[in-house]
Amino acid sequence: MKKTLLVFACLFLAFAFKAKAQVEVIADGRLQTILEQHVIYNQMARTFPGFRIKVAKFTGDNARNKAFNLKEELTRVYRGQRAYVIFDEPDFVVKFGDFTTKLDAQGMLAKIKPQISTAVIVQDQINAPAISEEDLKQVEYFEDNLEDDNTQYEN
Repeated sequence: MKKTLLVFACLFLAFAFKAKAQVEVIADGRLQTILEQHVIYNQMARTFPGFRIKVAKFTGDNARNKAFNLKEELTRVYRGQRAYVIFDEPDFVVKFGDFTTKLDAQGMLAKIKPQISTAVIVQDQINAPAISEEDLKQVEYFEDNLEDDNTQYEN
């Protein structure tokens, strides 16, 4: 009797492993809508966590002009890299590069540090690294276009 039961159990297990199971998921339609919105948002997001080099911070008279002059100088000397001027009231901060790893940022910092001793690496939201010259000319997602804006800055 035990042998017969054991044979039936073995046959049952053999058939169970060969049979293909199908699973039907029944979910609320709102879940599908949320997932679709999440996919669209991720396609629109143009920045991700990375590293930049904070080159300088200017405050006071003529700070804006100094910041943009430094930005132009950095992009002229280090072709293929982006530089950013960010207005963080009352300062104009110049940041440089879009580095996905801290090691990449440290390599560029070693080149910049002899000219600008105050440069440091900071974590920031970065743009995708430039692949072509056209990528460098595109307007960045989060950078205020300070060069063309002559309005007062408000928080």
